[in-house]
Amino acid sequence: MSVDRTVRLAQEGFVVAEGVLDGDWCTRLHEAIERCRAAPSEHYAVLSAPGSARVDSDLFRWFDEPAIEELVMASPLPVLAAELLDRDEVVLIEDQWFCSEPGASTPSPWHQDDPYYNLDRSFLTIWITLDDVMADVALRVVPGSHSTGEIYSPVEFSATSSTIGAATETTTVPDIDADPDAIGVTSWEQRAGDAIAIDSRLLHATGAGVIADRPFRRISTRWAEPETRYLDRGPQVANFWHLLPHGLESGDPVAGEVFPLLAPTS
Repeated sequence: MSVDRTVRLAQEGFVVAEGVLDGDWCTRLHEAIERCRAAPSEHYAVLSAPGSARVDSDLFRWFDEPAIEELVMASPLPVLAAELLDRDEVVLIEDQWFCSEPGASTPSPWHQDDPYYNLDRSFLTIWITLDDVMADVALRVVPGSHSTGEIYSPVEFSATSSTIGAATETTTVPDIDADPDAIGVTSWEQRAGDAIAIDSRLLHATGAGVIADRPFRRISTRWAEPETRYLDRGPQVANFWHLLPHGLESGDPVAGEVFPLLAPTS
């Protein structure tokens, strides 16, 4: 990795990394997602509205799906995370896959990852597409929005169930789609296996384009510095914090059995 990528992450809040996973990895993860969809966990959610082509998601499948466990433990992803965080060790916080069926519109709301997590500092999300995707469907970002000092209220993703608690009184995410060009929204056409790594404070969303003739699958992994500690941020956070048996209290190091500390090697 070049120093330029590290500098860009610090300055703009995101880095594009092409070809992080090869075709074999993408195929294996397609198959893993289908197995997960057939046997959903307690974290599974349908994000799309009833009657529309399905968009669904599940979390923490590294616990029981071997391909996802290998992805987070022994693929190029933890290596990339360690390089971008400039650490020899990193904490795996979460894996999350998304699947949009043919005919689905894929948008997620504009949001930051930061306010959904009981962590005392910012962290890194690596979003990776497992299918070729046009710019109107892929991840969109607002460059530099991680450095404003503003943390916005969490936004609900699911149209059918609740995935977060009650939001605290923080600032609502601005209406970025009202004038995306003026705000500087950036997106890219991507090939299967390409990744975008983002600072957890960066405003981002997926596009509203329609998947015409095939599924659109992607996976996000989230990584923290080894010094990261647990911080109870109240009821606003993602529900998984209340479901996982982590036993953490504010001030505890977050690394442990549920959130393992890894020392990846290239």
